Amino acid sequence: MTVVRFFFLGAFVLGVVACGDDEQASGGAGAGGANGGENPGGGSSDGGSSDGGAASGGNDTNGGNGNGGGGLGGGLPGGPSSERTTVRPIGTVDGAPLGYVEYLPPGYGDGALRPLLLFHHGIGESGNGSEAELPAVMNTGLPALLKNDQWAEEQPFIILSSQHDAPPFTSCHSVEEIESFITFAMANYDVDPKRVYITGLSCGAIGSWNYLGAHTNEVVAAAVLIAGDGNGAFNQAGCELGLVPIWAFHGSADTTVNPNGSTQPIKALTGCTDPEAVEAKVTIYPDVGHNSWDMTYNGSAGHDIYSWMLGYQHP
Repeated sequence: MTVVRFFFLGAFVLGVVACGDDEQASGGAGAGGANGGENPGGGSSDGGSSDGGAASGGNDTNGGNGNGGGGLGGGLPGGPSSERTTVRPIGTVDGAPLGYVEYLPPGYGDGALRPLLLFHHGIGESGNGSEAELPAVMNTGLPALLKNDQWAEEQPFIILSSQHDAPPFTSCHSVEEIESFITFAMANYDVDPKRVYITGLSCGAIGSWNYLGAHTNEVVAAAVLIAGDGNGAFNQAGCELGLVPIWAFHGSADTTVNPNGSTQPIKALTGCTDPEAVEAKVTIYPDVGHNSWDMTYNGSAGHDIYSWMLGYQHP
């Protein structure tokens, strides 16, 4: 069987760690990648070719090679992130339940396992996963950094950004589709199962909160959730939600999703004793509206969310 491995800024804090510092948690940088033949992630665990898998390449976002098999043996080369970012429309990758945008780090394809970061977009980037609609995922947030070559190549993550179809823009990623996509990703890429992380903005953060409300730490080692609403997730899971380290971000002037969507569940989690939250904290940006994600993902607000996530591994 062919398997392809694949936190007002300053003083306002609810959580375990004081806000305002750059979080520098120690964490492993994954080293490694795929182990074999041609497939979406650039390798096959058994060294063979993928059976009916995605064609090598797909639609490269910025003129990059998009060649899933180009780094076999020594792994993918370094260089601009767009060159390792590939659009994978629905129906082009065997077993993929959604269309998605794939980013593979330098070195992927050398046989080692790497951390997986799942990104969930906002409602404005929704689409049917087709070749025509899927590129909208890269309009904002983390995928925009990848497309625009603003992503540091030393970051070890495999990043997969699935597209949710929400006609007529009335829903967010569902628990079921997130669960099925995680299953697909872990079966088809060289993923370190101890280092699976989830992030999302706005509607994508709401969907991610809801997934954690249903599945807590079954798979996910840590989560960064921006401008979302986790009250439903806490109502569902209660203190068990705190089994997953969560760092929430929100703008104090957000009129699209009330900041209470981040502050209230984190406050509830920090009050938990059975079990105690592993780490639950929130960063509120003063006078910032709904878009609190750009400054978070690009690090301009001074928070290293990526090192923070890597500081946690699944038991």
